Amino acid sequence: MTEDKLENNRTHVFVIDDDVIVREVARVTLEEAGFMVSEADNGVQAMEAVGNLKPDIILLDLMMPEMNGFDTCSALRKMPGFELIPILILTALEDIESVNRAYEVGATDFATKPINWLVLVQRVQYMARAVRMMNERIRLEEELQQSQKLEAVATLAGGIAHDFNNLLQIVQGYSEMLLLDKNIDGPDYLELHEIFTAARRGGELTRQLLNYSRKLKSEKKRTNLNHQVHQVHKLLLRTIPKMIGIELQLDDDLWYVDADPLQVEQVLMNLSINAQHAMPEGGKLVFKTTNATLTRESCSSHTKLIPGDYVQLSVSDTGHGMDSETLDQIFEPFFSTKAPGVGTGLGLAMAHGIIENHNGHITCHSRPGKGTVFTIYFPTGETSQEISLEKAAKKETDQRGNETILLVDDDHSICTYSKRCLEHKGYKVLTAADGKSALALYRQKMKTIDLILLDLIMPGMGGAKCLQKLLEIDPDIKVVIASGYTPDDNTMQIIQRNTRGYLRKPYFGKQLLQTVQSVLHSH
Repeated sequence: MTEDKLENNRTHVFVIDDDVIVREVARVTLEEAGFMVSEADNGVQAMEAVGNLKPDIILLDLMMPEMNGFDTCSALRKMPGFELIPILILTALEDIESVNRAYEVGATDFATKPINWLVLVQRVQYMARAVRMMNERIRLEEELQQSQKLEAVATLAGGIAHDFNNLLQIVQGYSEMLLLDKNIDGPDYLELHEIFTAARRGGELTRQLLNYSRKLKSEKKRTNLNHQVHQVHKLLLRTIPKMIGIELQLDDDLWYVDADPLQVEQVLMNLSINAQHAMPEGGKLVFKTTNATLTRESCSSHTKLIPGDYVQLSVSDTGHGMDSETLDQIFEPFFSTKAPGVGTGLGLAMAHGIIENHNGHITCHSRPGKGTVFTIYFPTGETSQEISLEKAAKKETDQRGNETILLVDDDHSICTYSKRCLEHKGYKVLTAADGKSALALYRQKMKTIDLILLDLIMPGMGGAKCLQKLLEIDPDIKVVIASGYTPDDNTMQIIQRNTRGYLRKPYFGKQLLQTVQSVLHSH
C-alpha cells in the first residue's frame, strides 16, 4: 500500500449519486487509494443513513430524483456535527447560477463530469488532510478549554478550602481540647469523640480533594503503601456508588518504599475512578499489596524493570474490560473511551508519569467482558524497616516552654484556640489580626519574640507580603506558615526557602506544639 493509502486508511467517504456506474467507479477508485467508501443513490436514502455512517467526506451529485443535491446539501449542513464536513459536488452543470446556489447551500468544492478520477482522488486526499488538521485543531482547542476549566476549579477549590479548613480548625481544635480533660468513661466523651473524628475526616477529605486538583512536586518519604490504600478506601466509601463492593487484600508484612504518599493516593484514585466507570451496573473493586522479588527472567517481559525487591500493588475490577487496541493507547494523554464531557483523558497518563517518577512500572491486563487489572511495581529502598518518630514526638510535645510567640491570623477563634494550646505549655503569646499589625508589633517587641506563626490569607496585607517585610527587618527570623490555603508553586518556593515550617489547617494541638518546639530548638 502506498504512503497515501496508509494516510487515508481511516478516512470514510460517502458517495451520493443516482448513476450506478459513477458510484461503482468511485468506490473502486477510492478504495484502491485506501479510503473506506459508503454509497447512496439519492438524497432521501442518504439522509436516512448519514447519521449512522458519520462520514469524513461527502461526494454529492446535484441532479437526482426524489431529493436533489441542493436540498440534500442544505439538509446535511443543518445536522449537528455536519457543519464543517467537506462536501464535494459532482455535476455536469457548469452555469454560474448553479455554482453560486451550491455554494450558498454549503458546498465545499466542485468536480465537473465527466470526472477525471485521478484528479478527484488527489482532491479527496487533500480534503482528508484538511479534515485531520481541522480535527486536530478542534481537539487542541477542547483540551485547552478543559485545562482552563481544571485550573479554574483548582483555584476555586483552594479559596473554598481556606475558609472551610478554618471552620474545621475550630471544631477539631476545641473538641480535642475538651477531650483532654475528659475521662474515657465519663459523660459526653463518646459524643465529643464523634465530633472530633468527623472534623478530622473533613480535614482529610478537603486535603485529598485539593491534592487531586493541582500538580504536586514529589515529596518522597519512607512509606507503607497499605496506609495509602486505607486512605483512599476511606474516601471511596463516601464517594463511590454503593453497588460497587471494595475488597482489601493487604500484606501485613509489606516492605517500605520511598514514595510520595499524596501522589500514590492520586494514582489509586485515578485507577478507582476508571474502575467505577467500567462498572455502571455495579461490581467489585479489589486492592492488593504484596512483596515481590523479581529475577532477571521475570523482568524480561518488562524492559524498564531491573531485578530486585519490589512492592507490588494491584487494582482490579470486574467491569466490561478493554480490547487490545484500547490497551495500546490507555496511557496516552487525552485518550479516553468515555463519552464527551466525562473525564479529561489525563487520569491514566498522570498515573503512568507518577509511577515512572518513582522508578517504578505500571502494567495493565484486560479482556472484553473479563475486567481489568492494573499492576504497579514500586522499588524498595535500602532497608525495609520502619523509621518511627512517634516516641520522640510524644516526648517533645510533653515538654514545656517559656518563649514568646507572635500568632498572626485574621480568624479570632483560631487565634484563641492556638493561644490557649501554647499558653497551656508555658509559652507567652502575642496576637495580630493582619500583616500590617504584625509588622508594627514585631518592630516594637522584636527582641522578645522568638517565633512567628503566620497565616497566608488575611485582609489588607496578606501573609506572603508580611513574610517579605519581616525578612527585610530580620533575615534570620523564625517563621512557621499556618494556613488552610494551598499556595501556588511560586509562593510555596518562597515559603520553603524563607520559613522554618508549614502547618496545614486544620491541625491538631499536638502538631502545633511539636512544630513550635522543633523550630525553637533548631539552629
